[in-house]
Amino acid sequence: MMLFDKLGEIERPAPPRKAALVFAALTAVLLIASAVLQFRASAARWIDFGRTVEGNELSVESDQYDYYFPDGEFFPLENTAFPLGIALMIQALGLLCLLATLAALRERSTRAIVFTALPLGVLAATGFALLGLHALLSALEGQPSTLPGSGLFHLALLIGFLALCALSILCCLSVPLLGLAAAFLLGSTLVGYFLSSYLPDPLLTGYLSHDTTPGTETIVALSTAAAAITMLSVLISLASQRRK
Repeated sequence: MMLFDKLGEIERPAPPRKAALVFAALTAVLLIASAVLQFRASAARWIDFGRTVEGNELSVESDQYDYYFPDGEFFPLENTAFPLGIALMIQALGLLCLLATLAALRERSTRAIVFTALPLGVLAATGFALLGLHALLSALEGQPSTLPGSGLFHLALLIGFLALCALSILCCLSVPLLGLAAAFLLGSTLVGYFLSSYLPDPLLTGYLSHDTTPGTETIVALSTAAAAITMLSVLISLASQRRK
């Protein structure tokens, strides 16, 4: 009987480290902050600015006001590109904290998964940081920044997107909720932004705009908010396991 008791104790999973809870909480806080800033930027365009152009419904939808990826005849509206840039920088930090959470839970996954996830996460975070930097510089300069002029910039964004796809799959193999949080963040990549403007947003508004469908950036912000809520679920789950 004593032998079976000892075997049972060996097989019982160890409680999560305190570091895992700290990083999970930090990830959730950073993603919440990012989502709030994204919602603020979206409201500045579609609500605040939208009220000033009620006589011309399509003008607010013009692509010159697209602040997620400033391009062409970009016109910077107040409280749009700048808070978005900060939000994406914060989101990059949040993704790195998500990686730290996975590393702190390394007893629940293989070393191969952890060491493969680290470079993937860094590449994905770099993609968000570059996207945020482009928005920030465009807001400060009042015109699209020169960053997209380099082919390396677009390559880095594509690699970041693919890395985030792979990271979400890897995380699902060890801590499924972490994988789900990473998957939600795909919605705030440049690919996710374009998909939102052509798929979920038109379904909600009932039509596809000639330029940018109203609320496209709000859908993107919702994906970040969903990732934040998922990380809160991770935190609650880890905290309950630690009490046992």
